[in-house]
Amino acid sequence: MKDIWYLLDCQGQDEQAMVKLCEKHVPQDVLEAAWVLKFQKLLRYQGEWHVAEKNLFPGHIMLSVADREDSKSSLEEALAGIYPARGREERDRCLCAVRRDSEKKLRELCCNGALIKLSRGRIRDGHVTVTGGPLEGCERSIRKIDRHKRIAWLELPGGAGGPGASVLERVCVGLEVYEKQD
Repeated sequence: MKDIWYLLDCQGQDEQAMVKLCEKHVPQDVLEAAWVLKFQKLLRYQGEWHVAEKNLFPGHIMLSVADREDSKSSLEEALAGIYPARGREERDRCLCAVRRDSEKKLRELCCNGALIKLSRGRIRDGHVTVTGGPLEGCERSIRKIDRHKRIAWLELPGGAGGPGASVLERVCVGLEVYEKQD
């Protein structure tokens, strides 16, 4: 059976606490997994470079839900228990279905895990070549590179459907450009 991925806005709550709430309130036959999707990036402090993990979608968590007719309604019902003071329309804005092509790309980038590892690459004659990491072969998806911060902005195919879709249009991942030749 396939699953459907959703992006859930935590509404200012801690992401890990929201994962625990979802695991507690959403029925086990509906919720397959809840997690915070992270990426690695390089940060410089105390005069040295360190690999750090950051949330890919700050303020959001990922939910994997069984692909059945009643799954979305069961999920929405469970969210009513998590967000009791909010109306249905406001709760619906918190939940964003991830399109299949975006889900596939995210699975590839995180190697079916919950972490997108740091990539390395070089720029020659204005063209980016990723030589290692999950971005290898995804150069066409890169929209912007910030060499100073050692990150790349990727455009996901199709984004998402519904409210909150803008979060999924472009994602920031770690990319160390170790060589640039013009």
